[in-house]
Amino acid sequence: MYLNERAWEIQQDDPYRIHEALKNFLYLYAIIAKEFHLSNVYVPQNEEIYLRSRTYSIQEWLAKSDIEYRRLYLSFWQRRILYKPDEEYEASYHGQALKGGTEAVLNHSFMISICFNEEWKQEIVHGRMYSLKEDLESDVEICNVFSKEQLLRSPLCERLKSDNRNLVASYDELWEKREIVLPYLRFCPSVEKDLKRLESTYFTQVIKKLCELNSYCEKHMKEPFQPHLLSKTTPESEKTLELFPASHTFTDERGEKYLASWHMRFTGISGRIFFVPNYQEEAMLICYIGEKLPNANYPT
Repeated sequence: MYLNERAWEIQQDDPYRIHEALKNFLYLYAIIAKEFHLSNVYVPQNEEIYLRSRTYSIQEWLAKSDIEYRRLYLSFWQRRILYKPDEEYEASYHGQALKGGTEAVLNHSFMISICFNEEWKQEIVHGRMYSLKEDLESDVEICNVFSKEQLLRSPLCERLKSDNRNLVASYDELWEKREIVLPYLRFCPSVEKDLKRLESTYFTQVIKKLCELNSYCEKHMKEPFQPHLLSKTTPESEKTLELFPASHTFTDERGEKYLASWHMRFTGISGRIFFVPNYQEEAMLICYIGEKLPNANYPT
């Protein structure tokens, strides 16, 4: 889940409304953490999360709050994961960038919002998504969670459950059991080293994306490749492949080389999963998992 950073920018000076907003936000966070085992909130780097109040600070609120809310706030803050916002896409709402919304859409996830007023009490935020690569802007619907009542409804409940369906517990176990848990995917030997370099905070996202690819292969591999059936899956530009062919060339288990263009995203380090769609009749080839590779727009 991704923090709605814009929701924290609303100025509110009424101590009662601040108290209710913080209490409801932390209660919502506690339910998601306990019932769905999702305790990490992704927060954009260099984003200041604090009360925009002229008369009240978060320290004052914590000093006056019950120990349970102090504990929840510390849990939320200590378990947050800082991420580098995606540079190729940007979601906006009422003309202003919405970083949490961008990542929620790209990763088929949701934002979690604090409500100091009524503005963010909407289950679907209707915004715009700009693609730098395509130089196009389109309408986008961003899933937004702000109340505990929402958690009982489908499809949000199903999305939360699916986010927690990890088939393995670590990168090492993923590599060891890859043929069992991901039978429709093949891996370049270099991917083992890629996984060892990844931080554990990205694990759930990586598993989710690989499972999505595996599920696609199970259903559609005998058909022409259909990237629109996968979440935010795009190819590299011809210019990028001309400029950086070596960075996008990978070797499979048989020693054969493949140029990988198609890729999915994951959050934290502008993460990418590069793959070859039609590697075998019923399998894709996973070539690379890690920070995005050099491209024409961002050569380093």
